[in-house]
Amino acid sequence: MSAPTKELGNLSLGSDMSAPHAGSQRQGQKPPYDTEESSDSESEEESSSSDEESGSPSSAAVTVRGRSSITYDLRMLSQSARAKARHGLSGEFSVEKCRPIYGGGYDFHVVDHGRVYWLVDQLHRWVLPGRPSAGLQLSPKGECSTLDPMLDLIGDNMKDICQKVKWPYIPTPGTPTDMSQYNSTPMSRPEKARDLLSAFSADTMPDEFRPELVETIGQPRTPEQCVVQGDFEATMFRLAVHDESVYASLRKVMPSGARAAIFFDKIQRRIRALLVDFNQYRQKGTPRQSDRMALEVDVVAEEMRAHLRQIQKNTLSRSPRGFKGAAEALLYLLRTICQYNFDSFEASTWDRASGSDETAEDRNLYFQLIYNPVDGDDFFVLSCLELLPEEVLQQITPQLDAIFSDMQMNGAPVPYLRKLHSIIAGDVSARAAVGAGGQKRPATSGSVSGRKRTK
Repeated sequence: MSAPTKELGNLSLGSDMSAPHAGSQRQGQKPPYDTEESSDSESEEESSSSDEESGSPSSAAVTVRGRSSITYDLRMLSQSARAKARHGLSGEFSVEKCRPIYGGGYDFHVVDHGRVYWLVDQLHRWVLPGRPSAGLQLSPKGECSTLDPMLDLIGDNMKDICQKVKWPYIPTPGTPTDMSQYNSTPMSRPEKARDLLSAFSADTMPDEFRPELVETIGQPRTPEQCVVQGDFEATMFRLAVHDESVYASLRKVMPSGARAAIFFDKIQRRIRALLVDFNQYRQKGTPRQSDRMALEVDVVAEEMRAHLRQIQKNTLSRSPRGFKGAAEALLYLLRTICQYNFDSFEASTWDRASGSDETAEDRNLYFQLIYNPVDGDDFFVLSCLELLPEEVLQQITPQLDAIFSDMQMNGAPVPYLRKLHSIIAGDVSARAAVGAGGQKRPATSGSVSGRKRTK
């Protein structure tokens, strides 16, 4: 039986939380029951009402079965919070609408209170592959420490979930749902384990962490079976894949936001190291020490493109936590390449062999990356910048405007300049062009001075 309609509140599932919590409230509304901020009288009234409805001393109960048939453990909650959780998990409410949030996450408009726990239960019903064998322990905010954050569990499936449960879904330009067109694939459990463990290394990238270790969830192991004698890394990898408590502990000490920042910092250091080796090679003919590679311009250009593909892949898979790190890495990459608009070997002091048909443009790293797209209409760095939400682009507009000026002086191709200017002016695409109130983002004064706004 549906619970009576009392009020409409907003619940936000954002990028820095594991479960829905109270969002902004409309004037005159009571806050939803996800915190301990309600008055004592209100808490006592709710507890008393819930106990009367159940006809039993429910305050002593520590487990409750949700509408999804999933059982929850309420031992972490206070007595008043347990009453709210029981009311929410056993009730049935109505979602007025669900919409994506700029920068990542979802905003739910849910009728009646007690709704946080109910919403958590309903989402678990559709994102968990099966019913957990034991009770899921809930925190006062509806978090379950043994599970991935709710946003990770939902992935790109929010629209499909809304269709299944008949919740009105209202898409918002510039949000994670619009990024589904880029075919982002969520990390598998072994990939997440590599991501976690590689974050503790100063140089190792996630896909480089012990690639010979192949584990699947379909082949369960007990903790004892995860032990690899004499190999601590391999043991920890297996435990992260198969043991929920170890996996949860690793995520606590190395949360997804920290892992995203570490990854993009490593990418920048990789680019910086590549250019150091390239400078050594073009000046003295010294090959790279790690692999004795002769770093010709075409080799460096391809490695730059490979780094860019990694940035794009992780911008999507780490959405929305990786947006800031991705923006910084992209700015660094584009700004640095602008400094290489010259014949790389013009001032070299060594006897370099060159082909008879080689031109100055062939020896120009800037030219090879900015003028020579490898995927048809792809724009180096700019196509990846378009993946970022509007609010992130706003924050880096001054830096992009400075780069635009440099590229004008460096003689960048007109289509490339137009593309960059459209990003600066807020005309990226239908995904990111519309901001709050339906208005396009105004460009900075420097970005449009003396130039026609590109449409």
